[in-house]
Amino acid sequence: MISHDYFMDKESMCAIGHALWQVRQEKRLHLDRVQKDTHIPQRVIDGIEIGRHLNYGVLRKLLIYYGRSIKITLE
Repeated sequence: MISHDYFMDKESMCAIGHALWQVRQEKRLHLDRVQKDTHIPQRVIDGIEIGRHLNYGVLRKLLIYYGRSIKITLE
């Protein structure tokens, strides 16, 4: 099994997590509501939002739920 660190550094994980947190705040959604609608445990959503971990399946589900996508740029 390959660690997520192979694909994503901590700074990137934090940036994605913060962006997801901002979307949730803009939509005025509480963690319990997102959990109920997506069946993703609050602790997992919170862990992603604070950059602790990143699960691509969960990330994809959250992006669909929020109606958002990720744009990647190379600098």
